[in-house]
Amino acid sequence: MFMSAVLAFGAAVLMSVAWYSARGAADEAYDRLLLGAAFQIADAITIQDGRAEIELPVSAFELLELSERDRIFYRVLDPAGNTLTGYDDLSDPGSATGPANETVTNGSYRDATVRVARVARTFDDPQLSGDAVVIVAQTGGARSALARDLTLRSLFLVAVMGIIAIGGMIFAVRRALAP
Repeated sequence: MFMSAVLAFGAAVLMSVAWYSARGAADEAYDRLLLGAAFQIADAITIQDGRAEIELPVSAFELLELSERDRIFYRVLDPAGNTLTGYDDLSDPGSATGPANETVTNGSYRDATVRVARVARTFDDPQLSGDAVVIVAQTGGARSALARDLTLRSLFLVAVMGIIAIGGMIFAVRRALAP
């Protein structure tokens, strides 16, 4: 009975570790995609006649569209803080955390929980200088699905190891108590 309790406690600990590890791996993978898309968009900003202009790269959104379940929101701000393109009401997370070249934070937008990437690109053009800001947000459906899949795979391995451990324990106890 004591051995079963120890095994159950160990399995519970392993399940918790599996969930947190899977969640961390999913966040890291999708955060990299978000930042990659934001950097691609930032690289597309140019200065023409003293004004910031952008032609959005399709490849930036193709990266994020790999997740069919999620919605994507974006906003590009020129160095003066005016919206060049995107959703005007998507807030700049950098305004709350102070200036930073790249950040990824949790947020909410239009009643959805989102992960928000922010990238700043500095311009030192004689006609226009300052930081242009790219904000890209994505809902977390695919991120959660990946974490769930990774956790279930880990739990399957824990279950198999638990069955092997219980079988070995039963065999060892019978063998030790045999006449």
